[in-house]
Amino acid sequence: MRISHYFCVIVTSLIFCISPTTSANESHMGLHGMTLFGGKDGLFASHLPMYHHPHNVQMVMQFHFADPETDHAIKQQLEAMATAPEQLWTIVPKPFDLMRLSPLATDPIEQLQVDVVKGHFERGGINQFSQQSLIIDRIIMFTELSMKAGQDKAPNAQYRVITPTEDSSNQFLVKVIENRPEADHLLRVIQHDFIRTTQITVPLKGKLHPSPKDLADQLSIPLEHIIEIYLETGELQ
Repeated sequence: MRISHYFCVIVTSLIFCISPTTSANESHMGLHGMTLFGGKDGLFASHLPMYHHPHNVQMVMQFHFADPETDHAIKQQLEAMATAPEQLWTIVPKPFDLMRLSPLATDPIEQLQVDVVKGHFERGGINQFSQQSLIIDRIIMFTELSMKAGQDKAPNAQYRVITPTEDSSNQFLVKVIENRPEADHLLRVIQHDFIRTTQITVPLKGKLHPSPKDLADQLSIPLEHIIEIYLETGELQ
């Protein structure tokens, strides 16, 4: 009986070791905080990336809250803050494997349990809604980041244009994160002629990220029509 039990333990251990879902290269289990942005016509979340496992992924998704009252309340609050200079919200999911949000995942995750925080959840943010079910509608961006240092840097920054609907009064710019060091940069564009492209290119001029003025000039819109929601460079060195 003891021999049989020992044999089972050995077999189980071998299966665990060779299982691809437990490989360090594939599993990104952890607490994955995200910026929350949007308004009355849609909600989005962007994973807060770093150049170390398990956070070396840039991911942006569109979602809604399962509870209609919570969904409406958060959309209305974000809409009311659309022109405010400080409008950062974050969400804190229960720990999960980030790779399950990949379009290539064999066991994709469809919803998350999250707390919703006004401000940065690790930097003095205030909890607004607890234990909310978040339903994932679509993954907009998903890229596993290289953690190698000393790679060449591109002379231009690429920004993905995120749009809730074709006639939305708000659009968002998310910097495409490439080789380290980098900047996690998120901005809202308001009161403008609709941006009819999915990506814009902005010269970096030797910097990690362009300024809001650089972006406004590139889009030929007034500077006051671009509001910086989030900028982080310290975690991406």
